[in-house]
Amino acid sequence: MAMSTAFLPPQNARWLCKRSVADKPSREISKNFDCSRTTVHEQKNLALKAAASAFEDADNETLFTVPVTKSFIDKMVVGLFCICDSSYRGIMFFMQSIFDYPIALGSVFNILDVAADKAASMNGAYELGSIESSAADELFHRNHPILSIVDIESRFCALLARSDDRDHETWGIHLLDLQARGYAPATSIVDSAKGLIKGHEEILPRTALRHDHFHFIRDLKDCGRYLKNQVASKTTATLKLVHRAEKGQDAQQKKERSAAASIALTELGALEETHATFQLLAQWLQHDVLQLAGYAPEVRAMLYDFIVTEMSIIGGRHPHRIDAIVTSLHYRRDALLDVANALNDQFAQLAARYKISIDTVWNVCYTTRYGIDHATYHDQSSALEVLIGEKYDEIEEAVLTIVEQTHRCSSMVENLHSRVRPYLDERKFVSQKILGLIQFYLNHKPFMRSKHERLKNKTPAESMTGKPHQPWLEMLGFACFKKQAA
Repeated sequence: MAMSTAFLPPQNARWLCKRSVADKPSREISKNFDCSRTTVHEQKNLALKAAASAFEDADNETLFTVPVTKSFIDKMVVGLFCICDSSYRGIMFFMQSIFDYPIALGSVFNILDVAADKAASMNGAYELGSIESSAADELFHRNHPILSIVDIESRFCALLARSDDRDHETWGIHLLDLQARGYAPATSIVDSAKGLIKGHEEILPRTALRHDHFHFIRDLKDCGRYLKNQVASKTTATLKLVHRAEKGQDAQQKKERSAAASIALTELGALEETHATFQLLAQWLQHDVLQLAGYAPEVRAMLYDFIVTEMSIIGGRHPHRIDAIVTSLHYRRDALLDVANALNDQFAQLAARYKISIDTVWNVCYTTRYGIDHATYHDQSSALEVLIGEKYDEIEEAVLTIVEQTHRCSSMVENLHSRVRPYLDERKFVSQKILGLIQFYLNHKPFMRSKHERLKNKTPAESMTGKPHQPWLEMLGFACFKKQAA
């Protein structure tokens, strides 16, 4: 009587599997192993199934399992909104597509509303007394201002408030709220908004207001780009006139077209000269007047006035562009040069401490604008080292520290605005509670990369307070999922 696989020895069962998938008749195999043909087919199917499992796609392997609870769904909703900038309906579609879990629009709203309430309480719990330098500005959404303040050192967002107005009273109310939490920076960088400036002057009279260079430098570059495009367009049009003049059908037509081409060439030359002059003056203004590592205040002031005079001369050719720059330069002269005076005050203290002239300190400051591998740096620093002596390195380090801690641009608040804008859909209303949730998330999201080691892999809140905190989702009351160790 033929045996079944249950009574086959393990060695014989393995051999039977091998033989069953070979090109041999099942009758012959059953005869050799003294078993039925049904047993042979069973072993053959077992071997084929094992082979298919061995070559199965690794992408279908189960890496780990996640318990999907109501709390998990709530956490997913908050994470999709904050991390992925997802819309409410986008979150609904994600849940339906990935988890086959329908969720109502009102449920998404309620989940985010609860998280926003928790975020608001934690936003208001931070003490702001450690903020020494801040930047304030306004962001607009659907013609309504959003007032914002950022700590420059830590990138911590101290204020992100939706308002119906941006006058000095509105700014004053928000500044009073921040002042109650210790906000009293030594310096605040602001733009030329009158309400912002007056609000700071009334509520924080001891805070030195420094006018922003960022927006003005952007206007300079925009004007230079406009003139460059004008030159390119004029060049194209002039070449067409020259080609037309060469193809004139008779002497009279050639003469008329040549005259037009000659006028166009003259205008093109004047436009190229205007562009080249403006670019040169703009570079001097940006790199020799406004840059921190540069000349002493009196030299900057003389160069500033010279640049304004020269720009006024060329401004008549493009009054709607260059004249606007010149007017701004006249109006903002003291504000733009103020940062050099702030450096001068600190350099005067440094000069008194080391018993050297302030001009020498400014020369050290100017030298720092060159890279350490630059030949000019070594030439100038060697001469200064001979003049100052063995304390040159110590003085240079002090100058670098002063320059690094002196801010002239509101770049940090502009950076904040660039991270907030993806959440601001022009078609949709954004409430103050949702802005508070966004503020909380941005303040507790670690920097994945930064050129400053003190900020790398740290959150703005951690950088400002110097203390670690829980992951942001745990701070909102969610239990973070932890994959089990393999």
